[in-house]
Amino acid sequence: MLKRLDNIGIAVRDVRRAHDFYTRVLGFEGAPLADGATGFSAKLGDVALFVFATDKTNAPGRTADYEHNPVGIDHLAFEVEDYEGAQRELESRGVRFLQESVGEPGGFRYRGFTDPDGNMLYVIHTGG
Repeated sequence: MLKRLDNIGIAVRDVRRAHDFYTRVLGFEGAPLADGATGFSAKLGDVALFVFATDKTNAPGRTADYEHNPVGIDHLAFEVEDYEGAQRELESRGVRFLQESVGEPGGFRYRGFTDPDGNMLYVIHTGG
């Protein structure tokens, strides 16, 4: 029946700002944003996003304290090979992390941040 997950949709307030964040800051591949575009697709490895503009801004925010977030898709987590290096690179591109790393060096570790609209994102390292 189901073949594969095709894309993950993310609602944002400013498509141009989101395009810059997901392509320039995070390194997703996507075509340049056309004038007047209300959405775009971008891909990282096997993951495709469809990012689109919304006029709704009253949704409850999400935090790194995920067990207390509202029902719904909660976050995207990106595996990295060089955990410390990825954090330094993201910080150099303007990313502000919400908390210190969770987990022990050599094991599973993660650290959260948000996109410009407050959608939760994580860098993770699975250890080993």
